[in-house]
Amino acid sequence: YARIQAAVDARNEGLDIWIMARTDSLILGYDEALTRARMFKKIGVDCVFVEALPDRVTMDKFRKDIDFPCFANIIEGGKTENISAKDLAELGYCAVAYPWTLVAAKLKSIRETLENLKASFTIGKPPVVLSYEEVCDGVGFNKYYALEEKYQYDGSTSGSNGHQWTQ
Repeated sequence: YARIQAAVDARNEGLDIWIMARTDSLILGYDEALTRARMFKKIGVDCVFVEALPDRVTMDKFRKDIDFPCFANIIEGGKTENISAKDLAELGYCAVAYPWTLVAAKLKSIRETLENLKASFTIGKPPVVLSYEEVCDGVGFNKYYALEEKYQYDGSTSGSNGHQWTQ
């Protein structure tokens, strides 16, 4: 608990931080996880997170037993029931993460794009998912190019030759 206490002390001394304490102790039983979460609450964290609470009933019970802000982590196909953010809020959870959702969406998009690219080999024209300009804007190149242009001296340019995509 020392690291959690150090974080709470730092926050209490003026650092603007929000502290979520996590425990993976549910494998040792519900009571052990609850005991640890209560200790985090006593230390002064802002929120507790018990990894892998299995379902809505257990999550609701835990939130009521701890009577404190709780965080949820939903991984589609994982150990915890796939519950919407709205339903979690109604159970009293203050925050939720869906870390697997973007990974799965990205993988699906990559697979579909590769299939479309493979299919395009016979017609000689690859599919366009986003334009070059949209990609440059989306990854921040246009902001970088604007800074590069702002800080040029004596007409010098870097590898981009001062090129800036705009929309």
